[in-house]
Amino acid sequence: MSKEIESQKKYGVRRFINKLLHVIAKSSLLSGYARARIHKMRGVRFHNVSTVFIGEDVFIDSIYPSNIFIGDRCIITTGTKIITHFIDTEKLSDHPDYHFRFYVGKVVIENDVFIGMNCVIAKPVTIGKGAVIGANVVITKDVEPGAVMVGASAVNIKQVG
Repeated sequence: MSKEIESQKKYGVRRFINKLLHVIAKSSLLSGYARARIHKMRGVRFHNVSTVFIGEDVFIDSIYPSNIFIGDRCIITTGTKIITHFIDTEKLSDHPDYHFRFYVGKVVIENDVFIGMNCVIAKPVTIGKGAVIGANVVITKDVEPGAVMVGASAVNIKQVG
């Protein structure tokens, strides 16, 4: 068997296990502290996993979980989505089968951060120490330490293509 096929099988098994752990972590049958430990097994990096609470139905990037770092005493509530890969609106793909190009960043959540329900955290961002993110907020830029972020406003920033 070629090394490429062997590598694809290994990647496929690893991805399957990651997905299975992710489904388990989203469960309402577990405590928030148990969910954090499962995400650690998936590759999410924690300063001290025993102090982090992760609510039900939280989606943490399934392709690059190791690009996420979560500090001490953080609370991430129900429905939050943390994504490290995103679309590049500056340059479209040269590939004939894919119109858009994606790229990868890192998400850093520093100590003592509270993230409200149904938030989306995308792009390479750092959420500073002690920040509070209100419900339904979309974070695509760094958040300063101690900041309280609320509200959602969609703005057309440019035309693609």
